[in-house]
Amino acid sequence: MIPSKRLVNQAFFAVLFCAAFFKPNLAEGKVFDRVVAKVNSEIITLSLLEERAEILKQKYGNYLKKPNDEEILREALDMIVGEKLQLQQGKKMGLEVDDSAVDAAMKNIEVKNGLEEGQLAIMLESEGRSLESYKNHIRDQILVSKITRFELGSRVNISGRKIAKYYHDNQKDFWEPGKARVKHILILSEKNSSAKNKKEKYHRIKEILAELKDGKDFAEAAREYSEDISASSGGDVGFVEKGKMVPEFEKAVYRLKEGEISGVVETEYGYHLIKVEEIQQGRTLPLKDVKNKIQYILAGKKQKSAFDDWMKELRDSAFVEISLFENPKRNISSDLYDSKNEHEEEADSGYSNDLQEEKKRRSIENKKKRKMQDKWEEMYKSVEKSKNRNPDKITSPLQTMEQKLKEIKRLRSREKISEAEYQKRKQKLLDDL
Repeated sequence: MIPSKRLVNQAFFAVLFCAAFFKPNLAEGKVFDRVVAKVNSEIITLSLLEERAEILKQKYGNYLKKPNDEEILREALDMIVGEKLQLQQGKKMGLEVDDSAVDAAMKNIEVKNGLEEGQLAIMLESEGRSLESYKNHIRDQILVSKITRFELGSRVNISGRKIAKYYHDNQKDFWEPGKARVKHILILSEKNSSAKNKKEKYHRIKEILAELKDGKDFAEAAREYSEDISASSGGDVGFVEKGKMVPEFEKAVYRLKEGEISGVVETEYGYHLIKVEEIQQGRTLPLKDVKNKIQYILAGKKQKSAFDDWMKELRDSAFVEISLFENPKRNISSDLYDSKNEHEEEADSGYSNDLQEEKKRRSIENKKKRKMQDKWEEMYKSVEKSKNRNPDKITSPLQTMEQKLKEIKRLRSREKISEAEYQKRKQKLLDDL
């Protein structure tokens, strides 16, 4: 049976690709798709942007201080623009992603989501998507990762001198505290036990100690008598560091020399006999042992600035046009901006004269842009009329047959239309091809 969860949960998606692969139903029936940005020869649509924004909203869901809707949209748009630029650069350099890499990623997604063979395609279809388009998304994200690794690898070079300097300046970070390898035998004794019970337990641990003094092997005695889970391993609890044990136990451990056995030690758990097998004194780890760790630390710091520099170079050499925020209430008809209303208008009344003038100037510019947009849409409608189509039913020149089919599938899934009506509309779409 096909699981009801969506194809890729957000947590897995964030780790694997950091991009949107599923379609949240944001502002169903309200969003009219349109171009919100252009990156060289490619466009970014409102529907794609809102999908990414919805994922970011989920990411910030548990944050105490959350960004507002416009900040989320801006962050989402910045992410998509960056990915477009990286993809274009990767293709320009001739980088490719083999089908085997895509197939491996697809298989990984199926395994992570507990899907059986064939279920992936069915779930994609239920979301109004094809398996091929999904593979193309994955291919693009692998290419983004590939070009990023390639580019940063050539920019981030950590010299041995820098590693040595960091080691010298941060010696305290590479201090390894002393530790001891310990075995013990425990006879449990609860705090609220009677005096008689405690006496019996104490007498028993003294008898075990006597056997050890007579030459009985400590590991053998632990397997035979200890009531701790370490009994099966001869009482061995491995290396223990200072500050990681109960005080009475730790005090006894660090009074012993290697090979020595303690007397009876009482803790909140009961009565112990302790043997120290090996002691390692505290020390500063040598450079050779921490070289890779330092390189990782320094690379992480440098990668952020290197990535920012690279993205700035890509943006400076590209044509990026963003029209979304010129007049958001015209460009967006969705829940993301429905919450902005009266209190913002009231705040406008307190603006200074300069700000009011600036606002008036922008309003005039926006009116001009709206007129141009309206004229363009009228031109589009006239073209559609010449094709004997009904322009009133055209929400955007970007709306494709796949989007229309997806919309009626959504209506059916929400029981807004019947199965018969769905089949009727679907057939009409096919007849119009």
